[in-house]
Amino acid sequence: MARAREEIDAATLLLDNGFTTQALSRAFHAAYHAAETALLVLGETRGDFPDVVSAFVRRVVRERALDPESGRLLRSLFNQSLLADHGYEPVPASEAGAAVAAATTVVVEVEKWLADPGRSAARRGDATPLPVKPPRRRSR
Repeated sequence: MARAREEIDAATLLLDNGFTTQALSRAFHAAYHAAETALLVLGETRGDFPDVVSAFVRRVVRERALDPESGRLLRSLFNQSLLADHGYEPVPASEAGAAVAAATTVVVEVEKWLADPGRSAARRGDATPLPVKPPRRRSR
């Protein structure tokens, strides 16, 4: 969740300095990292953005009682980031601000969900420990 919080901070800095398109992109990444963390706690991994979004909505929102608004916000942020990253028009400041607020909501809701073992614990017993990601390969 530290990475999600870092992305929120980056999005806020970008927004405050007029980089609205980049702020929206970082806002999505904040929500994405929160969703990925929730899935990792359940022992699930996914390879790319659409798979994480879909699995988060199914496994965390529908099956584990996270607020459905968080699933809608994550999906909306994903769609907005695709348009922003591949479009030619700058993102309006109001839209970027709303994206940062939406990402913050997702991160906060996932943090609450993680703090409630009744919803976030593995089905068989206690919560599974957060898996450690493998180290990145270094180019030689």
